[in-house]
This record gives sequence, structure tokens and C-alpha cells, in this order.
Amino acid sequence: MTGEVTKRRGRPPSGGREAILAATLELLRQRGIGRLTTREVAVVAGVSEASIYYHFNDRSGLLQAVFEEGIRPLQELGAEGGLSGPFRRELLLTLGEAIERFLDQALPILTAAQSDAELRDRLAAYMDEQDLGPHRGVLALGSYLADEQAAGRVRADVDPYAVGLMLVGTCFTRSSQRQMPTHRSELPALADIVDALVTLLRPTGE
Repeated sequence: MTGEVTKRRGRPPSGGREAILAATLELLRQRGIGRLTTREVAVVAGVSEASIYYHFNDRSGLLQAVFEEGIRPLQELGAEGGLSGPFRRELLLTLGEAIERFLDQALPILTAAQSDAELRDRLAAYMDEQDLGPHRGVLALGSYLADEQAAGRVRADVDPYAVGLMLVGTCFTRSSQRQMPTHRSELPALADIVDALVTLLRPTGE
């Protein structure tokens, strides 16, 4: 893209941070990290280039912020007490949707980080500090299902952590396919996968 970036003085306008994050993610998906510049992000976001440095300090800080923004759906789910209450289909569907929203935003950053040592090390340190990774989703859902087994609302002969891995792995596969540049065959809908898991988990006789 071409065009001059509009220069603004003083504090950047409200809403600029969100526009910058959205523009960065869009450009990463279109062009990859090698051709990503703060100037082009500013043009797409409709802000001054100085706004990027105001909010994120540098290019690596911007990319880490995009990754952190992707975690918000999972954090919000946890804040709402997402994995609690009697076992129900809606809980699995809501969790799966939150995982996919996270992966849709996080995977482009993680992929880009493999060719940028500074970003890779920065993200690695952040993920170690926050204990982030697929294991978190597997453990959270597995622990919840184990409690539901004890309450008699989930089949006792099903490994709850294996089911957790099945849902997280499904979300990863669906999100990865959406980001592939080649022709994509249809995968089962998330709702259909959740229905299959519910059938698997439902106590015998129900």
C-alpha cells in the first residue's frame, strides 16, 4: 500500500490502539512478518506511526500485544466462571469458540516468531511466565470433566483429559486450516464436534 501517514501531535486518539492491533493482524496474515512495517500498519489503521510507538514502544512490543490480545477470550471465559456448573453442551461450545478465537489471533504471531529471533525469545519468556500453552485448556477441561464424573453427570469410563485434548486439538486443526493459503476442504462444524463429544460423555442410559 502507498500513501502518506497523517502526523498527529499529543496523545493518540482513543480507539487507536485497537485499530493498530487489528491492522497488524490483518497485514501479518496477508504478507507475513518479513514485510511488516510500522509505517504500513499506521496507514492501514488510520493513525500516525508515532501512535504505534506511543502504545507499544517498538515492533516486537506491537507483535507481543497482538498475541496477548488473542488471549482475552480465554481470560474472559475464566472470569465469567466458564468451567463451572452441571455438564452441558453449551459449556463445551462456548469453550471451543473461545479457544478458536484465541488461535485465530495467536497462530499467525507464533508462526511469524519462528523467523524473528527477538520476537521468538520475547514470546517464549512471556509464555513461560504466564504458563501458556495447549496444556492449559486440556487440564482445565479435563479437571472439570473429572469433577462431573464424580458427580455422575459424565460417563465414568471416559478419560476426561483425553476428551480435553480432543477438543483443543480440534480447535487447533480448524484454526490452522483457516490460515492455510491453499485450497481448504470442509471440516466438521464445531457444533457438530461438540455434539459428538456430548454423546461420548453422556452417562449410559440417558
